[in-house]
Amino acid sequence: MIAAWLHDIASITDYSLYELHHIYGAEMAYGILKEYGYDDKKIPLVQECIKNHRGSIILDRNSIEELCVADADAISHFDSVPSLLYLAYVQKGMGIEEGKEFVKDKLLRSFQKLSARSKKLYQNKLEKVMEVLG
Repeated sequence: MIAAWLHDIASITDYSLYELHHIYGAEMAYGILKEYGYDDKKIPLVQECIKNHRGSIILDRNSIEELCVADADAISHFDSVPSLLYLAYVQKGMGIEEGKEFVKDKLLRSFQKLSARSKKLYQNKLEKVMEVLG
């Protein structure tokens, strides 16, 4: 759960770190967890979850926790389509079609990073969102 809370900390702290936010986030998590006296044996496990959550990069997920954080990250995009539209249109200043394609591509990438089990559960939701986006 701690890895889920911290997995995007680098990109929300400094968006310029986005491309490598999984690496910077793991480093930041180390400092935060040490400061709060978190179990030294568990810190590397949290760091691995953060390092391996990215969907846009093919990464091995070596534990059920890493898989859960990666799946939860991808699944969250299907429940935050308005936020993705805001990102496209307001923050990135895209036009209507470009923004729509940006969101669709993001959702398709998120779907592709899901585990086989989660893909089965989210196939229908993907199809419905794509239908709405046109």
